[in-house]
Amino acid sequence: MGQIQNLFPKFYYHGHVERHDELKQVLLSESTSAKLSQPKEWNCSVTSSFETDTNREDFSWDLFFECIKDNVLEMHNQLHGQMFSEVVLSEAWLNVYSRGDSQEVHTHVGGADSTFSCAYFVQYNKDKDAQFLFYDPNQEKHLGNYSKHYSTVNTWFPDVQEGDIIIFPSNYLYPHQVKEVTRGERYTFVSWGF
Repeated sequence: MGQIQNLFPKFYYHGHVERHDELKQVLLSESTSAKLSQPKEWNCSVTSSFETDTNREDFSWDLFFECIKDNVLEMHNQLHGQMFSEVVLSEAWLNVYSRGDSQEVHTHVGGADSTFSCAYFVQYNKDKDAQFLFYDPNQEKHLGNYSKHYSTVNTWFPDVQEGDIIIFPSNYLYPHQVKEVTRGERYTFVSWGF
């Protein structure tokens, strides 16, 4: 007998930020006075620090990076990555999703010179807040008769909790989005540049 084997599987890292309570308190406090706006180039409805000129000053990004560094290193070791001298956070921003807001399907190709992107769930209630999902851009499974006879799935919803972090390659193979918020409010930090 045999078994199904994966060919060129994709991956993402899913962990929990150990210093979440400390980081949540600092970043949510800073978000109350931060300059947030709707990014002009995004085709969605969300307020963000992405294009603001005070993003670096409004938030404690050094603390953020220190708090997620263990997760980045854990992922790096699990991937059997080569030794490197420094992990650098090249860009970070805060998105605030309120009722009716969502984030369109997008990738992080063409942004800062980065290898990985991440979504950190600072304030999140999985029963009330919008879901983060990955979208599979590969449509080959729909060629021929395969999808007539076998179930195919084009979306993946990671089972996240408040304080979790998702890290994934910053390339076109990882389109992702945030579904529309129908109740509640969700804060997500997205950073890239590891």
